Amino acid sequence: MKGPIAVVGAGQAGTLLAVYLARQGHEVTLYEGRPDLRTTEVAAGRSINLALATRGIVPLVDVGVIDRVDAITIPMRGRMVHPVDGGPPILQPYGSRTHEVIHSISRADLNALLLDAAEATGRVHVEFSAELASVDLEGSRLSFADGRVEPYGVLFGADGAGSRVRAALVDRGSCRATTDRLDHGYKELTIPPAPDGGHRLDPNALHVWPRGGYMLIALANPAGDFTATLFAPWATFDDLGTSDAVNRFFAAEFADFTELVDDVAGQFLANPTGALATMRADGWSLDGRAVLVGDAAHAIVPFHGQGMNLAMESVRALDRHLRTRPDDPATAFAAYERERKPNADAIADMALDNYVEMRAGVVDPGHVARRRLALELEQRHPAHLSPRYNMVMFSTMPYAEARERAVRQHEILARAVDDATLDVDALVAALPPLPELDPLARPDALSVA
Repeated sequence: MKGPIAVVGAGQAGTLLAVYLARQGHEVTLYEGRPDLRTTEVAAGRSINLALATRGIVPLVDVGVIDRVDAITIPMRGRMVHPVDGGPPILQPYGSRTHEVIHSISRADLNALLLDAAEATGRVHVEFSAELASVDLEGSRLSFADGRVEPYGVLFGADGAGSRVRAALVDRGSCRATTDRLDHGYKELTIPPAPDGGHRLDPNALHVWPRGGYMLIALANPAGDFTATLFAPWATFDDLGTSDAVNRFFAAEFADFTELVDDVAGQFLANPTGALATMRADGWSLDGRAVLVGDAAHAIVPFHGQGMNLAMESVRALDRHLRTRPDDPATAFAAYERERKPNADAIADMALDNYVEMRAGVVDPGHVARRRLALELEQRHPAHLSPRYNMVMFSTMPYAEARERAVRQHEILARAVDDATLDVDALVAALPPLPELDPLARPDALSVA
């Protein structure tokens, strides 16, 4: 590839990509519009703790940072469902195997670790507070908010869902993008540590308060606190504009949560309300000169915990295509999009479906029965069936294949739940074998307890 090589955006996708490019022998300049988060306090209310799963673990194993990641994660073995009547929460395990856990991790902590890894290559120079203003695709120049203009040879746009690199490609006519905004938003809250510094809830579960039209979730942090997030329709947030309204709402819907947090209303009114959207694009690249990665190419809602995992899996795929065609980035970029776009679209759809499952399905008797049967059948036929959630979270099969298999499996499970005489084992045994895991998808890559 022709230098200078520029990566815009130092989030998870951009920093991981910089590491991969450095490993290919390239000198990389990584531009980030915000200050260095390793030396600057991150604003409250905008994190949504990340759920690290197999697809995201594999690239971290590949670039050699997984041991450092292990120290900042907390394994979650299932959903801890908190009923509205205040009864004891019920654990719904994610899988039937010991290693089938997902890992709660702070967005800022992982980002800091990847920045360290990028700089440690000796080939990545990071420029912070370098806010991109515009991209001159014809002249191969980046203009920044401070008036600077920098040349590039190849540009990687990892600048998020509101990507200015993508906007430049759209303006040129080589990229088409659509954004579908969800009529729900989110608000983050914090459950503080217990007086002894420990966790006030079981840290090894994703806590869910499903309430049909909305839900509250909470993920543990290593410091003893939890990051909690309320997902609800915008109309609900509009009704919660005063302390009294917030306190009444939480007392009625999340009574056990209010026992853990003294200042629910104070946090709620102080923290921003975030928007949720799905962004789909095609035409991710321009010749061999520019290409989109991460949320700049495929932004999804967070309800399957796959946004980061999708982005990092895509970065690894891009690295593979560039290594295959080191002297032909245009062909590599096109092959990367052909591989990844159908899968990005598939997980975008499944993430929206999973919101309904989390806020309503987890307490639906039919859903619970199908899920229980799926786990039983997986144990009897491990080579032929895996629940949809598990295919997404604990495998490396293409998302599009997981979606297709899930449709067929759902038909079988629904029939079996309704008809006890059905020979469900024969139907499952006739399904095509599940694909092999990526060789780097090691069950022992991260601690599970």
